Amino acid sequence: MNAIIAATVYCIVGCNTGSPDKDALKVLECDTETGAAKIVQSVNGCEGTTYFQISKDGKTLYSAIGEKVENKSRGTIVKFDLEDHRIGKMTWLAELPCETPCHVALSPDESVMSVAVYWSGVYGVMALDERCATLGRDACPQASADGTECRPYLTTAALHNDAVGPRKDRQQKAFAHQTFYTPDGKLMGVCDLGCDRVNFYDYKKEGGLDKPVITLKADPGDGPRHALFSNDGKFLFVVNELSSTVTSYKVAKGAPNLVGASFQDARGRVGDASLPFTRIGKWSMLPEGCALKETETKAAAIKLTADGKLLMASNRGHDSIAFYAVNEDGTLTLKNVAKLTGKFPRDFELMPGEKFMVVGHKMSNEIQVYAFDREKCELKAVGEPIPCWRPLCFKFLK
Repeated sequence: MNAIIAATVYCIVGCNTGSPDKDALKVLECDTETGAAKIVQSVNGCEGTTYFQISKDGKTLYSAIGEKVENKSRGTIVKFDLEDHRIGKMTWLAELPCETPCHVALSPDESVMSVAVYWSGVYGVMALDERCATLGRDACPQASADGTECRPYLTTAALHNDAVGPRKDRQQKAFAHQTFYTPDGKLMGVCDLGCDRVNFYDYKKEGGLDKPVITLKADPGDGPRHALFSNDGKFLFVVNELSSTVTSYKVAKGAPNLVGASFQDARGRVGDASLPFTRIGKWSMLPEGCALKETETKAAAIKLTADGKLLMASNRGHDSIAFYAVNEDGTLTLKNVAKLTGKFPRDFELMPGEKFMVVGHKMSNEIQVYAFDREKCELKAVGEPIPCWRPLCFKFLK
């Protein structure tokens, strides 16, 4: 009888700032057959990576870390070498005129890295030019006179505070929560939680970050947090943090060729056939009869299964994962809201093979693996939780 050889995979974990050991970037080794997992590397001296992205070839991890200069917090864009499932050398890329970003993204062609900075409402793009990355801040020929900024490579702008939402506890101003790209890479989207909208910018055009070419207006108090396109590019899904809902939009045939399109109202209906998005509907992430107030729970991450037929989104406060069937017309059908064993699921990711899910319980300071029953959309904890300081982001290496 032949023994079954377990498939070992590796997951990079990004953590919040404040770790006592300043080891906010880790490697998690996982067994896709049993769900067993353990931390096999912690990067010392790395304080707060939050979200990060991995290049398609699996050789580079792009992130942002926090630095203190003259007792002031400042965000810095960095990259790490990846080799043999290990995190290697960190290279400084550029400094930001504000604090550490809450989200970073890579354009589809990996020529640009973008950032979203929550409290400052700042968003920006940086060209990934190897001259700057290789030479460093002191030797970079494009650096400013004091050697602190690569101006041709980093461009930032700030969201306008012209239409804040009704939630006075969370929508005092514009808040940039995520940057993402249309599948063709022509436009960059920015989720603005404070002003209830998702803006799209022609980021490759000079001055293109100054004014959106399209704005999707959410319902008042929704607080758009993260967005992603369906695998076939026909639909856009937006998770709304403050209302704990998911909104679905239909992408017009031939889109996203979005430059020059008209603005639209909250439902995307202004009688213009050229509009690239039409709102389909909005669905709650909470079970029927949930007694929690809107201030007691909030949405976080949004993901799709590999085949794109199931959409998943996490609730912090209710501490659960909502599962939806993605129908052919872009509507969603709630299948289940699976409760978790820990507190505050900021991010999660299915292991390759999708038999198990890795969840970061931020306020429990732990990572928990769950067996995933796809048919019932149920989760069952496997093994003991793995201690980890406020895990925020998970990405498996291919």
